[in-house]
Amino acid sequence: MASVDRINEPLMNSRSGHPSSHNIRAIRIGIGTVLFIGCWQILHSYFVNPFLLPSPLQVLRTMWDLLLSGELLDDIYASSRRILVGYFGGSLIGIMLGLLMGRFRSINDLMTPCLEFLRPLSPVALLPLVLIWFGIGEAAKYVLVGYTAAIIVLINTAFGVNRMPIIRARAAQCLGASEWQMFRNVLLPSVIPYIVVGMRTALGFSFMAIVAAELIAADSGIGYLIMQSRILIQVDQTFAGLITLSLLGAFSDMVFRLTLSKLTARYQYDLLNV
Repeated sequence: MASVDRINEPLMNSRSGHPSSHNIRAIRIGIGTVLFIGCWQILHSYFVNPFLLPSPLQVLRTMWDLLLSGELLDDIYASSRRILVGYFGGSLIGIMLGLLMGRFRSINDLMTPCLEFLRPLSPVALLPLVLIWFGIGEAAKYVLVGYTAAIIVLINTAFGVNRMPIIRARAAQCLGASEWQMFRNVLLPSVIPYIVVGMRTALGFSFMAIVAAELIAADSGIGYLIMQSRILIQVDQTFAGLITLSLLGAFSDMVFRLTLSKLTARYQYDLLNV
């Protein structure tokens, strides 16, 4: 065990890092951001029609105007509510089904054909069917986001259960552990890192799913803002919606990592450096 710890030590130190390494990383991120904005400005000024590619400053002004009018805040609230409801509901379903599939071979065999049928279907492909079944109300958007999150979390959870070292389960059985004790003290701690990875991945895909739904069937939300801007040929508002969506996704991921890193610290899984 000591030799394994020594092998893993350089990797762990390089990822957790010291304050100086965090400062260097922050500087690199800042430089990358400046380069991105600089390239955008150069394209706007010299290579692309300014009407088709507004300048960063013009987009920033448009976002500020939308904030002052309250329209952008209403759209952010609408999209965030739909994402949170669908994401957490889908994640819960995915975790439960993933644990069952990974733990019981019979359930895995029964559900595998259905999972293999649904897994390649993107939210965009299912959107027409979801609209027919659930209408254009909020339920359709929740279902679309929930489906996306459930599939990703389910696959990761089931994979984590299958990856659990068999020696742990046999050791617990030899010590007389009950089925509940096996689940709580052996299975769940082993699979939590895989669940966390699945939930983080599903969070990003949830934004894709809700925007796809709002592009067609919504009267509010960031996707609705982008679609209306396209119809009215307001390219600056389209960019404002895209940037708002990116910032909202980055903020959600940051909150997720900060929260889950503390909750999963006992399992030696740190999302802050993933």
